[in-house]
Amino acid sequence: MESISVSGEVGGAGGAYSYNALKRLDKIWSSICSAQTVQQEPQQVVSNFPGVLSHSALAEKAVDKFDVVVCGGTLGIFIATALSAKGLKVSIVERNILKGREQEWNISRKELMELVEAGILDENDIEEATAVSFNPNRCGFENKGEIWVEDILNLGVSPVKLIEIVKNRFISLGGVIFEGCSVSGISVYDDAAVLQLAEENVLSSRLIIDAMGNFSPVVKQIRGGRKPDGVCLVVGSCARGFKDNSTSDVIYSSSSVKKVGNAEVQYFWEAFPAGSGPIDRTTYMFTYVNPQPDSPKLEELLEDYWDLMPKYQGVSIDDLEILRVIYGIFPTYRDR
Repeated sequence: MESISVSGEVGGAGGAYSYNALKRLDKIWSSICSAQTVQQEPQQVVSNFPGVLSHSALAEKAVDKFDVVVCGGTLGIFIATALSAKGLKVSIVERNILKGREQEWNISRKELMELVEAGILDENDIEEATAVSFNPNRCGFENKGEIWVEDILNLGVSPVKLIEIVKNRFISLGGVIFEGCSVSGISVYDDAAVLQLAEENVLSSRLIIDAMGNFSPVVKQIRGGRKPDGVCLVVGSCARGFKDNSTSDVIYSSSSVKKVGNAEVQYFWEAFPAGSGPIDRTTYMFTYVNPQPDSPKLEELLEDYWDLMPKYQGVSIDDLEILRVIYGIFPTYRDR
């Protein structure tokens, strides 16, 4: 992994590719697994105060006023643009530079058309952001039959291009982006919600939207630091050298339950052509586990991935050029 370029790393899920980033994520995953019911007491980010903003200590500091403030830009840019298109004054707070990752998002055209209907994109934008399209698409389990479908998750959209398009539209509608800024605290009054940034900016608004993802400090506070009930673990790569590269797997399982360390898992696969070249292909291997001390680490799953992926795709690992290594953890909860 040390030889793979990581110049395109960005924030957000799936935005990091380096071995060091993998180790950092595995450390977070290990801390989740080792916790009992509560990982740790979460930081108190959101606080409620009686009365109105004008009678508070923050009244003089809140110099930037908006109808809506969206925290987290990678996905937040879409709702922020939709609200701006309706005439609201909107800002986005993003701790990194607001840009998309190199690895494509899989989506159906029908879903993209919903963004057109919301005023976020126009149809020409869809063509510009689409890096690759493919059909048919397989769903199946080994020895249990297969189903081939058309136009389901069959577009590979470039997040770099898509977010650039939407970002430009947001700014043209009067939207304001605070890049390189982190959320420090949110104070809720009877007539306003005030966002304090670590960089000392203070933004007042009628509504604050949390789009910071699973590891948002707001989400942690709401859940009281509670341990996830389940987690989806994902590893994979984008590689060059696949000669048979015109179809995709939406979901496929080529093995039964197997033991990894002291845990039992079943692996599922997703595979699709990549937009970077005609023989470039992305393959994911993922599984669902309860976070326990004996749960497998991402690095262990990645070792299995390198062993199993060549047979799954009918290739030799020696014939592939690895462009990116992909990994992520996605916690889930039964309620809230």
